[in-house]
Amino acid sequence: MKPMSLLRFKGALLSAMLLAMLLALPSVSLAAGNALIVHDGTVGIEADALGNLTAKLTAASFVVTPSVGVPGGSLATFKEIWDIRFNNTTPLTASDNAAYQTFLQGGGSLFLMGENNGFIVRDNSILGLIALLGGGILSLSPISPQNTETILPPFTGPNALSTVTFLAAASTIAPGFGANIANDGAGLSAGLVFGPGTLSNAKPGALIVVWDVNFMQAGADANSQTFLANLIAYLNAPTVINAGPSSVPLPPSVILVLTGILGILMFLTARRMKGRVTI
Repeated sequence: MKPMSLLRFKGALLSAMLLAMLLALPSVSLAAGNALIVHDGTVGIEADALGNLTAKLTAASFVVTPSVGVPGGSLATFKEIWDIRFNNTTPLTASDNAAYQTFLQGGGSLFLMGENNGFIVRDNSILGLIALLGGGILSLSPISPQNTETILPPFTGPNALSTVTFLAAASTIAPGFGANIANDGAGLSAGLVFGPGTLSNAKPGALIVVWDVNFMQAGADANSQTFLANLIAYLNAPTVINAGPSSVPLPPSVILVLTGILGILMFLTARRMKGRVTI
């Protein structure tokens, strides 16, 4: 049999590589999925935020389930969970933490609402969960950030956004293994994000914390509404922002493709050394 020319072999190899990459791509679904909103059942600011968030998630094609407190049982059916409780009467409990950790370990996306330093019981419970998840030992800054903050990528999209004006928010001194969502000009931020691979005890998951509930109200300004829409979009398809304590491992499909390419190159090298490949 006449040996295959190197040129023809390269063409076949390129076609095989393209096919393997296409097969490795995840499938895309038109439906966003299920979203859970955890609230405390009170009227006022939180009820207003609940209504506005429900409308935004519904507009993003989510099927929304509200719940007073974290429901029992598995949370795996939800793509996004939004815990918008912010009062000192509703700190995260040990059972909340266990449920959220399992959810994040399964690749879920979680949003947690905090508030300014006057809500320290709730805020400290969030910091405790971050530590449990492996996001770092964080503490709140004694100085509040400036109300108007510059939004940082990727939260500047998909809807164009440059600044958001919060109302008396809090900020951590540093983001730990996460990253700041915004910057007030002095290094403080009303929000944190932990992308996939960042939380050492829940690597597949994504977590966002915002220390201000007012941006989520229906009466908040247009930039706040855009910010909320961008948070929803990020949690639906989270990307790595900060590699955290260790890098994210390559997917098995990519490893398989790279291994195959390496084997083919080794085979070609051996054949050329023996003079059996014609050009």
